[in-house]
Amino acid sequence: MRRARLMLVAVVAVVMVAGMTASAWAEFKAGVVDTVYVVNEYSRTKDANDDLKTEMDSLRAVAEPKFKRVQELQLRRDGFNRNSDEWKKANEEFVKAQVDYQAWFLPEQAKIEWKHRDVLLDMYRQIGIEATKIAKAKGLDIVYTKAFLMPPQIDVNEAQGLDDLKQRIINQRILFPIATDITDLTKDVLEGLNAQYKPKKPPETKAPAAPAAPAAPAAPATKG
Repeated sequence: MRRARLMLVAVVAVVMVAGMTASAWAEFKAGVVDTVYVVNEYSRTKDANDDLKTEMDSLRAVAEPKFKRVQELQLRRDGFNRNSDEWKKANEEFVKAQVDYQAWFLPEQAKIEWKHRDVLLDMYRQIGIEATKIAKAKGLDIVYTKAFLMPPQIDVNEAQGLDDLKQRIINQRILFPIATDITDLTKDVLEGLNAQYKPKKPPETKAPAAPAAPAAPAAPATKG
């Protein structure tokens, strides 16, 4: 049902765009945002990455002795003859320890990943909100992501052979208009997000350079 709704929305959008008059197209204004660049340069991303590394390092520190215990049980089992009763008993202990370890570690890892999934999703929503605000202020009608317009226009005339031409036609994103002035909002969106976000660590400031040492006085001239 959801897919049908999305298809309906897409069809309606195509019909609306196709039905625009030439004068409407002349007034149609579009923008673009490089979401990858914004996320990478967003101050919140650095804090999120630092938090993720800290939490994963802490989990690994707790997991290490547990995992070593599993390895020790495996080595102990491998010290017995495979057909012996000792091996079978040691194998049961190893398998149980391995299952218990995975049953503990995987949910703990998933908790961290889901937490940071929510952070990334919230960042994406922030980008959308900021882009919408800027687009309205600039009087734009639509804002694309850079990924949607990459490449901005595929030249089918440069196709090398039948297969290449097929791929270029499949990957083509815009049929009309071929060339449109698109306002790049990437910098504006990034600046807006960073202005609103308070980093956990203040940016490092370089210590002022030490003043240059005064020049040594010239030696007095000697009389000949």
